[in-house]
Amino acid sequence: MKKVLLILLFCIFHSWNGKAQADFYSLQPLGDRYIYDSEYFDDSRELQVYRSGVDAMLKSDSLLTIYVFDAQYPPTFNLFCSTFELLYPGVPCIIVGISNPNRQSELTPPYTDEESVKGYDDPGKGDSLLLSLEKEIIPFIKSRYNTGSRNILVGHSLGGTFVTYALLSNPGLFQCILSVSPNYMYSKKMMIDKLSEFTKEYKGNNQLYMYLASGKKDKIEESFKPATEEAIKILSTCPKIVLNYDSLNIEKHSHTIFEGYYRGLLGLKNYINKE
Repeated sequence: MKKVLLILLFCIFHSWNGKAQADFYSLQPLGDRYIYDSEYFDDSRELQVYRSGVDAMLKSDSLLTIYVFDAQYPPTFNLFCSTFELLYPGVPCIIVGISNPNRQSELTPPYTDEESVKGYDDPGKGDSLLLSLEKEIIPFIKSRYNTGSRNILVGHSLGGTFVTYALLSNPGLFQCILSVSPNYMYSKKMMIDKLSEFTKEYKGNNQLYMYLASGKKDKIEESFKPATEEAIKILSTCPKIVLNYDSLNIEKHSHTIFEGYYRGLLGLKNYINKE
């Protein structure tokens, strides 16, 4: 049944005609919409919150919370929510979609090489998003939905870069990430240096969970591949990190998100089912 649904979803996305593509941004995202004023961006920001298997009156301090970046794209956020419900109908969960209007800026960590990031639009503002997440978004979700301490961060491409950066920056708060086609080549592979340093120095009591996926043949995927392979080797040496990696049989960077979400949620089942 799960395979049939995955194939059906794949066919739906690949059967869009030109008009459907034009209507991409007008589709309605699932869940409740919130607008908050961010101190760290000095601007209004948008959240989408979807309750999966959660009764409106449920009070629990152990609710799993999943934060999905790039929620300005409603179809991919809706797909994630639907896929989670398909795979884990018995797991109550709050799924939070975070919009990233300037993703090249806010999804990129502070860079270490200025020359290599000249093609990006105002890069290196990842710490602003990290602070907004820690100080604004998570406290708001906890206060409104009684969520617990189990958080999963989900990102694709630069979103995958950011969720990795978040885990390395605060493993006490972010113990689990789902990263599809991350760009670890960013700023002359600075993330590889951070991963290497982290795996050598991490002394925390928490077991960390990481799912990584990448595609093939596509120009972007192939350019990311060397750094991704380095990351896998580094992460595999750390006993405190539970790593799942998939090489997806997908040849377009923008499409790895669909199967990556599905396989990623399966690959993180031990953390998701954990109470």
